[in-house]
Amino acid sequence: MNDFNACGCRRGLCREAKSGCEHHRRLRDVEVRTVMRPSSGIATINQNSQSKNSSHIRKDYSKKYTTQYPTQAQRVHYHEPVCVSIGHPSLKIYKFQLPPHLLHLLDHIVNGCDDYAATLPGGWMTYLYSLTKQDIAVRDVPGMYKAATPIISYVKSTIKRMYNAEHVKIDRNQPHVLRYSAEGGCKHTGVELHHDKCSLTANIMMSRSNAYVGGGTYFPDAKATVKLEFGEFLIHPGNLVHAGVDIIQGTRTLMILFTHVEERVESRSVENTTL
Repeated sequence: MNDFNACGCRRGLCREAKSGCEHHRRLRDVEVRTVMRPSSGIATINQNSQSKNSSHIRKDYSKKYTTQYPTQAQRVHYHEPVCVSIGHPSLKIYKFQLPPHLLHLLDHIVNGCDDYAATLPGGWMTYLYSLTKQDIAVRDVPGMYKAATPIISYVKSTIKRMYNAEHVKIDRNQPHVLRYSAEGGCKHTGVELHHDKCSLTANIMMSRSNAYVGGGTYFPDAKATVKLEFGEFLIHPGNLVHAGVDIIQGTRTLMILFTHVEERVESRSVENTTL
């Protein structure tokens, strides 16, 4: 005789028809969590390639992964990002898109930073960083770091998968919101060629493309200028020389993360063996 019910619980211990067994009660009380696919599931497309054959794509997943328990109504969709490679693959410059459910947070963070800047003597001209001049650390704005946490987590997870990183750390001023403006009293339209003092830099576009003219991130080594749409983000090595192309009209706002990455032990071992 089978000692288990169809639900998998031992007979005599499950009253699923009434209140449900202890296992089912826990499932009803637990928060629905998102299922994330492994790193091998990221599709990578070389933007510089003229052909569109499958040789430029590692893997392509078009399905949504859905976790639903215990009811059909409670479900979470996770979209694995498609990764666009910029320039030669050895440069490790990648472009992604934030998932739709995080996009509304970008406007919320921008509005919070605008309100905070209005209370400062110099407005957005904070000189938090000498090159970019108009930066606000998200932690300095009440409530904004909490709002940015889901975005930070998503970007960190992407870095871990793409760069085989074990730990991704950020300092107190991260993330910070950067403002380029071609209008008003404080004009700061771009930034000259430079490199960042970090392992990896992530740039998240917070402005719509119709809010400014010009702009983009120029990489001499890739011979490319990368322009992001609202909600897209760019990740590149911090030591890679780049510049913020000047805008000639409007306002361009980005959220920046300077990250410090520790690679996985097995990755370092392979590299040392190769050397």
